[in-house]
Amino acid sequence: MNAENLILVVQRKIKASPERLFDAWTQPELMKQWYHAGDKMTTPLAETDLKVGGAWKVLMHHTDENRDFPANGKYLVIERPNKLVFTWYPYGQADYETKVTLLFKKVSDEFTEMTLTQEGLRNEADYKNHSHGWNGCVGSLENFVAK
Repeated sequence: MNAENLILVVQRKIKASPERLFDAWTQPELMKQWYHAGDKMTTPLAETDLKVGGAWKVLMHHTDENRDFPANGKYLVIERPNKLVFTWYPYGQADYETKVTLLFKKVSDEFTEMTLTQEGLRNEADYKNHSHGWNGCVGSLENFVAK
C-alpha cells in the first residue's frame, strides 16, 4: 500500500434492496437517521444536491464526548440504484480529498451486497480511523434498514 493512497474496503450483505440502500445514502431525511458511527452518535445535519458536481455534507455528533465530526464533498457519479461515487474530505480539510465509491449489487430477492471503497487516505492512522468510522456507519445503516 502506498502511504499516500491507502485504500479501504468495507463490504456487507444487507437485507434491503439496492434502491433502499442508495436512497439511504442520498436523501437527507434518511441520512439523519443512520449516518453516524454508533449509537452514541447522532446526525443533526445532512444536506445533498444530488447531481454530478452537486455538494453534500453531514455533521455527526458524538453525544458522550460532545464532539462534532463534519464531512463533505461533491458527487462524481450517480447511477441509481447501482453506484454512487463522491469526494470525501477527512476532518473537513479542504486540502485532503479522498474518493468514496459505493456499489450496490442485488444478490437475492432480499439481500444486496454493498461495497464501500475509499481511496486516497494518507496514513495508517487515518486508515484505522476511517475503517472504524465506516464499519460503524454501515452497522448503523444495517440497523436502520432493518426497521
